[in-house]
Amino acid sequence: MTTDIITNKYGEAFKKVALKDLKKGDEFKRKPDALKNFYKAHYNRKSYLQPTASYTCVADNDFLGSGIEINAKAYVYVDVDGPVNYGGIL
Repeated sequence: MTTDIITNKYGEAFKKVALKDLKKGDEFKRKPDALKNFYKAHYNRKSYLQPTASYTCVADNDFLGSGIEINAKAYVYVDVDGPVNYGGIL
């Protein structure tokens, strides 16, 4: 797990971590200055229909629950104290 500390334009500090290192239900941001939070959901393995492995991630205000697929090798940003986990909800 990498531990690069980054401060955004709002003065909040984040750690840059690999998405694959987070647990299911962990909260993260895709960019340090982003306003929207996401929660890591399930893993989508590589197949002939999907050329790269990914994780389905649900936005905090996504009332339909559709989410987006983010590459498994992507880096995301979590709180300096560690990610907040909402695993019981997902």
